Amino acid sequence: MEINLDHVAKLAKLRLTDAEKETLGKQLPSIVDYIAKLQEVDTSNVDPKAYLTDATNVFRVDEPTTLKAERDAAVGAFPKSTGDALEVPGVFGH
Repeated sequence: MEINLDHVAKLAKLRLTDAEKETLGKQLPSIVDYIAKLQEVDTSNVDPKAYLTDATNVFRVDEPTTLKAERDAAVGAFPKSTGDALEVPGVFGH
């Protein structure tokens, strides 16, 4: 199987040096062969939603961590605001 390394690098948005191309050129066929070998594994009895841990909800409750007075002081010190929103300069051109 012939692999166009320049095309693969372009698709992956990689800039490869000549030395990297040489190394990857030697390694890529075995990587592709390994992926093809993985395609042969029967996964029909594997639950796609199976987790590696018993943890079901690892997120904390979203609660304010600052006092209202501290928040108000920070908003008050900001150069420009509208209501509770802080105004910042635009990132993109007008």
